[in-house]
This record gives sequence, C-alpha cells and structure tokens, in this order.
Amino acid sequence: MTASQQVGNRADAVPYDEAPPRAASLVESLRAFGYELPTALADLVDNSIFAGAKHIWIHFDWAGEESAIVVIDDGCGMGEPTLLEAMRPGTTNPREVRDPRDLGRFGLGLKTASFSQCRKVTVRTRQIHSPVVARCWDLDHIAQVDAWQLLKTCGDRAASLSKKLDELPHGTAVVWEKLDRLVKGAVTESDQDESNFFSRADCVRDHLAAVYHRFLTGPRSLQIQLNGNAIKPWDPFLEDEPATQHLPVERLRFNDAIVEVRPFVLPHLSKIDAEMHHRTAGARGWDLHQGFYIYRNRRLIIPGDWLGLKGWKPEGTYKLARIRVDLPNSLDLAWAIDVTKSKATPPRELRADFERIGLHTRSVAKRIYTQRGARLTPAGDENRLFLWEQRARHDHIFYRLNREHPLVKAVSKECADKSKLTALLRMIEETLPVPLITVTDREKPDRTLGPFEGARSAEILAVMEQAFAALTATGYSGSDAFNRLRGMEPFPRFPAELQTFLERHKINES
Repeated sequence: MTASQQVGNRADAVPYDEAPPRAASLVESLRAFGYELPTALADLVDNSIFAGAKHIWIHFDWAGEESAIVVIDDGCGMGEPTLLEAMRPGTTNPREVRDPRDLGRFGLGLKTASFSQCRKVTVRTRQIHSPVVARCWDLDHIAQVDAWQLLKTCGDRAASLSKKLDELPHGTAVVWEKLDRLVKGAVTESDQDESNFFSRADCVRDHLAAVYHRFLTGPRSLQIQLNGNAIKPWDPFLEDEPATQHLPVERLRFNDAIVEVRPFVLPHLSKIDAEMHHRTAGARGWDLHQGFYIYRNRRLIIPGDWLGLKGWKPEGTYKLARIRVDLPNSLDLAWAIDVTKSKATPPRELRADFERIGLHTRSVAKRIYTQRGARLTPAGDENRLFLWEQRARHDHIFYRLNREHPLVKAVSKECADKSKLTALLRMIEETLPVPLITVTDREKPDRTLGPFEGARSAEILAVMEQAFAALTATGYSGSDAFNRLRGMEPFPRFPAELQTFLERHKINES
C-alpha cells in the first residue's frame, strides 16, 4: 500500500467533515435577529448590570453618516481573556445553569444586538489596577477577508468617544460606529436628519425607563444617563398610591422554581392628578399597557399583554388591570424567552392559573369602571332615546323605526337615493318577526341575546362613535351630544363603555 493510499484510508476513517460557517455570510445573518434600537441597547445595559455597574452613561453622537452611539459603565470590567470570550459569538449554552443574577441567556446579546444596529462595534474595558484592553468587530473587514478576525485596534474615534472610561478605576465601554441602519444617507447639516436621530434617543429613554424601572428606584439604585440626562423610572403599578388595589399575591410552583404573580388594579383617573395619569399611560397608552407584565430577574420582558389567554384583547374596560409576574432565569426555556428578550409565552401547565388570576383582576377593574360610569346613565325612561317605537292602530300593536333618531337622520341625509332608503326602512319594519321573537323568548328565555350581549367593548364603542358623530353633525356641542348619547338605547346598559368614551373624547361632564 502506498503512502498516499494510507493517508486516504485514514481520512475515510474519520466519521465527519469539518464544515465551519463562512464568516462573511453568517455575520450578515446575525444582523437579522429582530432587534429594534431600544431592545438592542437594553442588551448592553443587561451586561452592565450583571457586571455590577452603579452608573451607566449612554451618548448619541451626531455626525451625519458618521454618527455613533456609546455605552459606558463603571462595572467590574474585564481582563483580556474574558474580553476575548465575551466577543466570541455564542459563548454560553442557553441550557446551562447560570448565575441567578444573569440577565443574558444565549451568549449572543452583545454581538447580535450590536451587529443589528452597526457594522463596527468596539469594546474597551479595564479592571481595577489594570490597563485598558480593547477588541473590535468590523463587519466590512470580515466581508473582505471572509474570516473571524477580531481586531486588536479600536481606532482613534472609538477611543475618543469612550475617553470617560480612562477616568474610571474600572468599567467597560461599547462604541457603535457605521450605524448603517440608523443614519444611512443622513447629512450632518440637515436639521431634519439630526432631529430624527435624537428622536430615536427619546424612544430609547422611554424603553429603558420601563424595562429597568425596578433597578432605578430605591436605595443605592442604578443610575442611567442618556445624553447627560438621568432616566427616570416608569412605574406601571402605582404601588404607593393609596387608591391602587393590591390583590392577593400567588406563588405558583413550576419546574422546581417559583413564579410570583402580583395583580394590581390601578386608580380611576379621577383619583390621580392629570400628570400622573399621563405618565402612567406609558409609551403605548392606557389601553395597550393592560394585562400581564413579565419580569425576569426584575428586568421587564413584556410590558403588558394578555398573552393570548382566552382570546382576551385590549379593551378600555380593563385598562386598569395590570399583573406583575416574576420569573427566575432558570425558566427561560420553559417560557420561550427569545434572544431579544422582548417575547415570552406562558407554559401550558400555568395557563389555567393565569386565566383564573386574569379573570379575577379584569373583573375588579371592570367593576371600578362600571361603578364610576353608572352615574352617567339617565335615571328614567323619560330621558331615553329609542330606535324602535311601539305604536297602536285599531287596538293592534305594531313597531316603527324612529325616523328622528340621529343615526337614521344622518344616514338619510347622506343617502343619494331617498326612495330606496325609505323602501328599505319600511321593509325592515314590515318584516320584523315579532311573533317568532315572542314565541322564542317564551319557550327559550335563556337563549335570547340582549343588545350587544357577548360583544367586545371595542364593538360597542365603534357604534357609539357613529352615533356621537351623527349628533355633533346636527350642531350639538361635544357635551350636549354626549348627554344625548348616554340616553340613547342600548348605551345606558353599558356604563363602563360610556366612561371610556367620556375619557377618550375628554368631554367635560354636565
């Protein structure tokens, strides 16, 4: 056997081929993990918190297409071997048991969060009594050499932008340059481009205020500054307000861990001042911030959602219901927490408990609105406005549509063919199945639905909007139109929706 045959046989004996991914291709794929700018920067803040930082400085540096974003902390910093490992994609197996304080999971956060926003990320870091060490991923360089070459030089601009680190005894700085997805085509002299850039900073401020609100309060709290201004925490639960209802806390055991569920029903707007009401609404508004708030290690993952339970959707009636859920990081896999830490799904085994808790919290929240809205409904039938009228002729009873009803008048006014509309209304009146309704109601009284029975609040409010528009179109003021609306059948049956409508239109009650 020749020497070449021996080598060939040895190669055939190996039961696998090495197939490493192409660096230039994979690194571009790593940019598509679904990060938005606020969630990407939150991943960097997670690392700073885990490093024990007490202060975090975030700076948006405007320079047109050369703009940059810098995050600096006073955490423990890293030595060179730790930095190299931190810069390696996929440093942590998500199935491994981690430090309970760890806010990461996949070992991808620093890299994928950075790559999603920029083509050049530099990390400079120092431990106490140690010099600064640095490494840089430059995606353009990787594309050119098609190799995972981690650069040892950071460049003068990155060093200048992160010079605050040189004044700290220890800490880490992350510098994002080549922000191709944020400022591509931006012109330094353009006021509009500059305004757009800093408006993104406002979105980041709101996001971090919500995600880390529990870190930003209390003694020895974390301090985060954005462009020199301290980020103030956004408390979604108004825990210290006397009118906030604290419902019973439940601790659910799952997979040898405890899931703590703490429901709150917030005060009606009449119980808090306008500024607090505006602030507590959050970035998405009152209606979209109702539901479950999922926290992992006190860090907010889901800022209010009904998690697909029982088909519940955001409705004004339940906007005071907010439920805090605390998870340990050992349940990341069970809750399907994603890389961006912005999605989570309750495991099947907990859904019944969450539905039960959610149902009770929603009931209490709706009761507040119903009680508050009950005074909006007229006391007697004399103030009611009905669509159908009962009439009598020669001792016979029949029913007619009220032609003076605002909606009927509005449709009639806008209809080009009045004769067809008149014919349609007469057909509806003449074919109203009164005998069938009577028999059915007598034989199956529990099977007949009342007005809007089973309808969502959004459906009722949509009809209210049309009726209100019809009233204002005839010259009624907002408050007068609302006074007519709250006496218009069947709306007096829905005081909670009337209250929501009142607040939505900012109508002064009379």
